[in-house]
Amino acid sequence: MSEDNAEIPGRVQAELTRLRAERQVFTAEQDRLKEKLAETEHELREATAGASDEGESAAINQKLASQQEELDVAKARTRALEAEVLLAHQQRDSLRAELKTCREERDKLRLALLDAELVVSAGVVDADILPGGEPSADRQRLLNAERLAAEMARELDATRRTVSWRVTAPLRVVRKKMDRP
Repeated sequence: MSEDNAEIPGRVQAELTRLRAERQVFTAEQDRLKEKLAETEHELREATAGASDEGESAAINQKLASQQEELDVAKARTRALEAEVLLAHQQRDSLRAELKTCREERDKLRLALLDAELVVSAGVVDADILPGGEPSADRQRLLNAERLAAEMARELDATRRTVSWRVTAPLRVVRKKMDRP
């Protein structure tokens, strides 16, 4: 064959080599497909033999039916849980609304208590209170002025306790000394 190869041009020899390689690949693929076909036919025969056995088929059907029942039970439980979750959300929302109402009432009571403490601390005399339970106009102005003074004193005290007030204290001392003649 080497003598034949000498007479064949290089291009044709390359094409022949390529075709031989393709033939080997196709042959290997054909063998693989034949093996797969044989395996599939074997599986088909086993499945056909298994399907013809009615006892095994009944067992499979029974198992399938029990699994379907389990699935139905699980779906029913899921629906029940979803309903319980919805009810819990509704209860939570109503409790939140009730809590809000209670907090508002608590705040009103705290304000009333503070007002009562102010009246007690101011020493309101029974003569200053009108028959309706309200302080007289003069006494009311006095109480308002005292409240305003107390509030301003608290604000001033809070300002003096801040870090910036304490840090700038030396600057204020220097400024006061510079302003003196």
